[in-house]
Amino acid sequence: MLNKKGWGILEAIVFIIIFIFCLLFSFWGLKKLGLVDENNQFYPSNINKEDKTEDKEEKKFSFSDLEVKMTNATKNYINDFYNNELGLDTLNIRVSQLIDNGYLTELKDDNKKDCSGYVSVYVENEEIVYKPYLKCKKYETQGYEERKDD
Repeated sequence: MLNKKGWGILEAIVFIIIFIFCLLFSFWGLKKLGLVDENNQFYPSNINKEDKTEDKEEKKFSFSDLEVKMTNATKNYINDFYNNELGLDTLNIRVSQLIDNGYLTELKDDNKKDCSGYVSVYVENEEIVYKPYLKCKKYETQGYEERKDD
């Protein structure tokens, strides 16, 4: 006869399965509450979840972000130097001009290599249009013309 005062192998297996289910359920709950990130790491108590996501967004690199940076600097440049009053001609504002005048500090790709380019500025339907053209080692905006970047 078996001793009925202890656990058998079946009870131990059932207990382990229930225990693992409870662990998974509680971990899922922590994720739903936002206390665990997508890498299954707990957020430190002194850092907000929002701060952690901002850091990850900064690490993502995009050439379109560089083009936006060029465009924003050019808008400030046009406002300061031309008072947003342009003629019929297209202006090509080079990145080197923006850097020399303090509107950009640098323009580097994801490998920290220098990029160049220009922003074409013209008036269309009484609105100022900014079209950035970027040239990096691994990327070039379609329509980029090197002669405008000299």
